[in-house]
Amino acid sequence: MADNDTPSLTNRERQCLELLAIGLRGKEIAVRLGIADRTVEHHVRLAKKRLGAKSREHAVALAIQHGLIGKHQE
Repeated sequence: MADNDTPSLTNRERQCLELLAIGLRGKEIAVRLGIADRTVEHHVRLAKKRLGAKSREHAVALAIQHGLIGKHQE
């Protein structure tokens, strides 16, 4: 895939997807990042849209596939 075709995410969108990837839920992510859980949902929703994902899990998989976040094994 060409660099032009790689979707871009904001730092906060990447952080939210990284934390989803290690199994945290929305409220846990909110506490970890010091933001409201509605804000987490907003970032995840935007990330899904940018990636063309159908679900949170799909967004995480696509972000890993595109090299936007790393694989985690915690």
